[in-house]
Amino acid sequence: MMPMLKKFLFSLFCSLPLSVPANAGISDQIDALDVAVRQGIPENQVELILTSEKGREVREYPPGSLKLYSKAAGQGQAAAQCEIGYMYLHGFGVAQDDVEAARWFRKAADQGVARAQTYLGALYQLGRGVPQSDTDALKWYGKAAGNGDARAQLALRLKNYSGNGVQLWNSVEAKTWLQLSAEQGYPKAQCMLGALYAKGYGVSQNYAEAAKWFRKAAEQGDALAQVALGHMYYEGQGVSQSYDDAVVWYRKAAEQGKSMAQFNLAQMYKRGKGVPKSDAEAVNWLVKAALQGDAHAQNNLGYMFVKGNGVPENEAEAAKWFRKAADQGDEIAQFNLGAMYERGKGVPKDENQAANWYRKAADQGNEHAQRALKRLRIYIFYTPQ
Repeated sequence: MMPMLKKFLFSLFCSLPLSVPANAGISDQIDALDVAVRQGIPENQVELILTSEKGREVREYPPGSLKLYSKAAGQGQAAAQCEIGYMYLHGFGVAQDDVEAARWFRKAADQGVARAQTYLGALYQLGRGVPQSDTDALKWYGKAAGNGDARAQLALRLKNYSGNGVQLWNSVEAKTWLQLSAEQGYPKAQCMLGALYAKGYGVSQNYAEAAKWFRKAAEQGDALAQVALGHMYYEGQGVSQSYDDAVVWYRKAAEQGKSMAQFNLAQMYKRGKGVPKSDAEAVNWLVKAALQGDAHAQNNLGYMFVKGNGVPENEAEAAKWFRKAADQGDEIAQFNLGAMYERGKGVPKDENQAANWYRKAADQGNEHAQRALKRLRIYIFYTPQ
């Protein structure tokens, strides 16, 4: 397994219920860009392919479109065949039908239409309308990539890097496809290329180049690239350091629902960096991220309830959020929940439960939990019954 990206997202510190400082930032989260590089795609490989092209999601087909396209397709016009496949794929003007989509895409793909070849490859990868076959998927992606289709080029890059499917392309060729896809303006490829430059995977590490590609993707609305660019501004890597600009890009991603960005924006409000300090706004963004299951946001939200920062003090609510994060394996939240049980704050006092949660955190190497567990064991052992 490749090492996780370091310092892609900044680490921030906060106090815990027992006033023990510990890292409560998001550096421990699975780095989304590293996952993209190692596993193939931030959300889903084939989502990149079958997602409608820019501007086509809301395209309307006038009545009779299928009849007109069918007449042209019957005369062998490949563009019309591809358009019919697209209509069946998304159910535009017809009942959605993957089998029919694949049939029409194949007709156009056999005539060399790159877009049809890409869609056919994606259908093979998913096993929609055709038997699932990575071999056939790569075959059609290869044809489309050779014809200049950016999404097919990226698909080849991803499948090579993730180790899925038949290895038809070496790493040099795969990186070439990614570069070509990025240069054609495909935001996911631009974001991933930025990640490679930021980490130095297969290229010389170059923060300025990373920031350049993150910006290209971010300006097209790619939320992950917006988070990455925000981080570059926060750290001053490849760009002039600016908390104001970091907030701008974090906010764009946060408003798209990216929990990582929502957590970051909350921390900016909590620290008053790039925005006026506001615990209430920090809580607002922490809640959004926490409700999406972000463990670090849940832990930080619990802390806000403990201290009454931005919300009325509520130890039971704090314990609830600590538990949600602790159940996901967050060591700081496990320590916090143990502290709540040890002190009987928000939960019934229970040294056994405290020891249980301290142990979970300690097993992950948390030194504060290790010391607390040792102390608690001594206390339990010597306390008269």
